[in-house]
Amino acid sequence: MPDKYHALRSVLIVALLPGMVARVSSSAKPAPADQTLKAIRDCMADSPTPWPDEWKQEYIDTIRNAVGSYQDAPHYAVRLEILRKRFGPYWQGLKKGRDRSLFEVYRTRIRWYIEHLMGTKFPSTEERQKLRNQYTDIWEYAASSLLEQFPFLDPNAVQAAKADHLSQCYRKIDAPLMPVYLRPFSEPQVAQIKQRWDNLRYARVDLWRQLSGRSTTPSDGSGATLSDTERHYQLTQKSLSQLLGQIWMVVPQRPDYYRSALENLTRALKRRLQSMREARSNERRLTKERSRQFLQTEHISFLLVALLETPRCLDESASAGVQEQIPSGRQNAASKGGGAYDLKNVSPEK
Repeated sequence: MPDKYHALRSVLIVALLPGMVARVSSSAKPAPADQTLKAIRDCMADSPTPWPDEWKQEYIDTIRNAVGSYQDAPHYAVRLEILRKRFGPYWQGLKKGRDRSLFEVYRTRIRWYIEHLMGTKFPSTEERQKLRNQYTDIWEYAASSLLEQFPFLDPNAVQAAKADHLSQCYRKIDAPLMPVYLRPFSEPQVAQIKQRWDNLRYARVDLWRQLSGRSTTPSDGSGATLSDTERHYQLTQKSLSQLLGQIWMVVPQRPDYYRSALENLTRALKRRLQSMREARSNERRLTKERSRQFLQTEHISFLLVALLETPRCLDESASAGVQEQIPSGRQNAASKGGGAYDLKNVSPEK
């Protein structure tokens, strides 16, 4: 009998051991989504933000919900790796503050990016190369038009700025967190992007004027000024940033929740500007009132001083008039003490 029990126990251990080992290994190694969320938390902790703790938790929960909704998507692990790899540079570029409406824009934007990354058909190697070629073609077109518009630009500076800007685009195409780096453009979209770039020629003139004006003043208080090569490089960089904005205007379609957050932010900014205008108007009005009150106070003070000085002036003028009417002899007597001390006036025989 004991042998049978020992044999049965051995069979049960052998049968249950794989499952136990699998559970232990699964508990020891976090799921890919948990690893990604941990990396995002670490990135947010390494770069402090003025957001309150509840805002940070809302942001993390938004990412968790967006990721969890696409667990059955093809290339799920690869998409999570793209999110983990590209979140750091994206997070560093946010201008974070304590404005709730701006926070809502950032929160809904990361939701849009993740849902687009997780839900869009994953590009093949050929499609990714096509997108790289399209960016190269668009950036070459932009650099050539810059040299045509501003013939005095240094071609080497323009080419260097274009290469640096384009290399950043290549890195984002390799790990496409943002929608504009995930899928190739259509030919009409490429033509529309180039047309919108041509329409910005006057905006580039303003950029050049700004850079030219700034080059005559010391930068950062160091006493150094921008050289021509640096100005040409910066003009190209800023112009290509405008070009990237036109690509965002062409593709893709923004979801309703993100557009709603943008509209709320726009309304908040308008209210803020209106409050600032009203504050400045009230300040100017108060300044005018204070100025008028100051003038009135000065006028009243002048009148009060004049009233206070008037009796003294009247007394002095009256005394002067009396002195003029008294004969000179009596004036002398009065000045000596008056007639009461004159001996002739007190004689009994008189």
